[in-house]
Amino acid sequence: MSKSEVQHEHVLKESALKQPIQCHMEHSSPLHQIAKPHFHEAIELLYSFSGKGRIFVGGETFFMQEGDLVIINSNEVHSIYADEGEDTRYLVIKLEPEVLYSTSRSIFESKYVLPFTMAKTSPQTLLTKKETTATRIPSIIEEMMKEFYVKEYGYDFAIRIHICSIFLEVLRHWRNQGVVVRETDPYSETEFTLMRDVFDLIEKNYASPITARDAAKECKLSYSYFSRKIKSITGRSFTELLNYVRITEAEKLLSTSSATITEIAVTVGYSSTSYFIQQFKQFKKSSPYQFRKKLEANELK
Repeated sequence: MSKSEVQHEHVLKESALKQPIQCHMEHSSPLHQIAKPHFHEAIELLYSFSGKGRIFVGGETFFMQEGDLVIINSNEVHSIYADEGEDTRYLVIKLEPEVLYSTSRSIFESKYVLPFTMAKTSPQTLLTKKETTATRIPSIIEEMMKEFYVKEYGYDFAIRIHICSIFLEVLRHWRNQGVVVRETDPYSETEFTLMRDVFDLIEKNYASPITARDAAKECKLSYSYFSRKIKSITGRSFTELLNYVRITEAEKLLSTSSATITEIAVTVGYSSTSYFIQQFKQFKKSSPYQFRKKLEANELK
């Protein structure tokens, strides 16, 4: 490790930015658990400088090496381990979603709509070194490190700009690869208000036996109009949206509690364990039991 790298690492540990952006350097010896399974509202980026990291995100395992970038979306369950070989060193960037957007409507679209229009929380979790070097990401990371080290006037503002630039590079990379993130027009004010109310309703009542008819009544709309509108805006039915939230909550419990599959099913609103398992498989491509076994298999003994 060069002198400048050591200095950068020290600066990042002692002077990490506070909310809504937090940055620090993670440095771990091999064969070590760096982070136990957890989740948070913040979006997290990991950029590797050396060593090998094993990242468990949303039921899948990814191997991070020098020059790779890992994207962990808001509320995705994840854990991190340092594999064998040299010490693992990577930059951690955590930011609240509002850092990337200027209006509440944009935050809303990011938090609730994109996961459905893209079929999963993100089109790509890990960008390899070959992919990042084809973008400006490595040079942007270097500029961020300089800002942390030198701390010129406005360095915190500069870092925010650099972070937004990283996301722009990722979006352009996806675009160049033919991945469509969102091409449709923004919501009208009426549609935005409806979807905000619907998701507020789901978040507060997902553990209860709420139906589309109940939701339509709460929104003071006819059942048929409500159902058509939800489908046209999100491409999913109310029941599919409800199941998505329930399965997301179940994933958190599977990762952070010892509750049984049946107990978790009941906790998140399912009266039938078999139906819960069916829905979990549909969203996560594995059963709740298999998900837990994958998580256990990734933990170092």
